[in-house]
Amino acid sequence: MEENEIKERILHQAGEMFLQFGFSRVTMEEIAAELGMSKKTIYRFFPGKEQLLKEMVTGMRCKVEDYVQELWANTEMPFIEKLKNLMNYIGTQSITLRGPLGHDIQKNFPQLWEEINESRRTHSLQKFNLLINEGMEKGIFRKDIDQQIIVLLYMNAIQGILNPEVLAQLPYTANQVFESSIRVFMEGIFTEEGRNKYLSIKHEENMLSTTSNIKN
Repeated sequence: MEENEIKERILHQAGEMFLQFGFSRVTMEEIAAELGMSKKTIYRFFPGKEQLLKEMVTGMRCKVEDYVQELWANTEMPFIEKLKNLMNYIGTQSITLRGPLGHDIQKNFPQLWEEINESRRTHSLQKFNLLINEGMEKGIFRKDIDQQIIVLLYMNAIQGILNPEVLAQLPYTANQVFESSIRVFMEGIFTEEGRNKYLSIKHEENMLSTTSNIKN
């Protein structure tokens, strides 16, 4: 196994454990045991657990930035589909650090937490703002609502509802709750023209899903 592959395996395993249990509760011994390798091997690539965390966060940030940039550069994707994909992605990423790991970073690594938030502001949320503004200019969204307020409402609504404590009280999956939240949110800011376009896309998606189920 090549060294780059070993390093990626270590990062992946550590990342999964950090997200599930938090940074503080995971030891290098536990990471090594899950990987079936010695601590010495891990220390050969990472001087300590803190370095593992920083490289994991850097990898997550690069992944988000690449996705947003690729989505933004896609000139063939319909506007509403692009917006929905971006909302899906931002929502998913925003709840990734809502658990134990997020609390650990905020408490023990405030500078790293600020870097994460700055990356969100300068990439995902900036593009989200621009898409909302573009939708207003095209007459798809209402113009009587400030786009920054729209983004703020969306982020807080998603982060508030998509957490284990809230979901445990609902007879729905996280995906069902997320989809319903987006539908209510988007239909609330649409003009009549924008709503019709959105419903048209949803109709096409349902038709494709029905066709796929029949084939299977």
